[in-house]
Amino acid sequence: MTDAAGVEDLLRRSAPQVLGALVRRFGNFAACEDAVQEALLAAATQWPVEGIPANPRSWLVTVGARRMTDTVRSETARRRREDRVAVTNDVEMGAAPPDHDDTLTLLYLCCHPSLSPTSQIALTLRAVGGLTTTEIARAFLVPEATMGQRISRAKQTIRDAGATFSMPLATDLPARRAAVLHVLYLIFNEGYTATAGAHLQRTD
Repeated sequence: MTDAAGVEDLLRRSAPQVLGALVRRFGNFAACEDAVQEALLAAATQWPVEGIPANPRSWLVTVGARRMTDTVRSETARRRREDRVAVTNDVEMGAAPPDHDDTLTLLYLCCHPSLSPTSQIALTLRAVGGLTTTEIARAFLVPEATMGQRISRAKQTIRDAGATFSMPLATDLPARRAAVLHVLYLIFNEGYTATAGAHLQRTD
């Protein structure tokens, strides 16, 4: 048996890296996030009983990729065309190995200029920071349902803008760095003085 708390901490740290790997490969942010959640759920169920695999991140990427492959295969002709575009992008950009850390690229994708600053921050806190929609809503002083809709619209906006999973050009970095730094500051605040829970600080 493996300590459940240790598994939970490992999954929390691995989630953004796994999401980045899947988005790089498949290109569909929302669907990849769903696949990551399924992979995390499978790991949370199996690892405490069977033990943590030798390469946890690769295990999660493999499970998530299988979920995405099933989704792609069941899509309509339009989805199949989008999948071919994603494969072409992989060839041009060079597919990264499963243990490649795409967290920084994911940060900048969430801070895409097509989004408002508020949406940039909310989406990044959810996808990269690992905060729940409830925690983010509390930080913005809005209802949870409102924040959930805002995050969903942000994902759709990124998709409609045709954003690719790649680091911005050097000339674009300054304009997008402010949102990234703001997000990191808010994550620090949540860790230093938690908005909920039994402990004042959240070391995770």
